[in-house]
Amino acid sequence: MIDNYRFGVITINGVQYRSDCKILNDTVFPGWWRGRGHRVHLSEIADILTGDVEICIIGQGASGLMQLAPDIAPALEKRKIILIAQKSDVAANAYNEHTRFGKCVAAAFHLTC
Repeated sequence: MIDNYRFGVITINGVQYRSDCKILNDTVFPGWWRGRGHRVHLSEIADILTGDVEICIIGQGASGLMQLAPDIAPALEKRKIILIAQKSDVAANAYNEHTRFGKCVAAAFHLTC
């Protein structure tokens, strides 16, 4: 569960993270680094899109400045994975809501911008 998000910091299950991170099945993978900074490519989230993922949530930063490469939405649609890409505070709430209802959720959060 995401306890809190604010610019530059996300708290997940009581642990604070100050670097971008990915989440799969309540396991946090901190230190998520993208090759092109404010653009995420499918290859950079492929590792969390495994198994029975139903929903992929991407937190695009506090101001929503991180962009998604055009290959992401069609690839997820083809796999019948719902994509939610929002500012990181909205994305954090969506993550909590969907996991609370037992959905298999993969998430990636940009913490700044």
